[in-house]
Amino acid sequence: MTRSAHTYRLGDVEVVLTVPEGIRVPRLLVLKRTADAADAVFEHAGVKAVRVRGKSKPRIEAQSMIPEDWTPPADELERLRVECPSVNFDHELAQLRDFYIGKGQRMKDWTAVWRRWVRETHKRNVEKGWKPGAAASPQDESPKARWLREHGLTEAEYEQRKGDKEWLERIERRGIVA
Repeated sequence: MTRSAHTYRLGDVEVVLTVPEGIRVPRLLVLKRTADAADAVFEHAGVKAVRVRGKSKPRIEAQSMIPEDWTPPADELERLRVECPSVNFDHELAQLRDFYIGKGQRMKDWTAVWRRWVRETHKRNVEKGWKPGAAASPQDESPKARWLREHGLTEAEYEQRKGDKEWLERIERRGIVA
């Protein structure tokens, strides 16, 4: 914002009146003396533009880029493993590092960024249908183990029903070998 500094003089006394740009000021400035109520008339002597510094953003100190080998503290990892069981922590840590290295973004507290990242990932997993107790399926899981997991059966329940010929034929048709 620009302001104008208007100078008024009376003899060797100067008064400077600073006003926002565009405000009209009088040619004469009359000031009353309180002791004897006499008027002091100052005459306008000149004007100059003054640039007033605006409020600057507070600087956040100690921001840094995420190091390529950054890992969260062990206690944070353990706490988040309990709080967010659907998250693949190794994968998400690699994703976090790559994302922020690629953006070139600086942060003050990478552990806080990590906590938020993991919680958001867990929230998305739950919204997509992840349920507590459902183990992540490994890629080398056998068809039998996958079928048991998908149908909510344990190995013991499977073995118990194995004697039922009709049930056995039904699961064999689905590609499960007894």
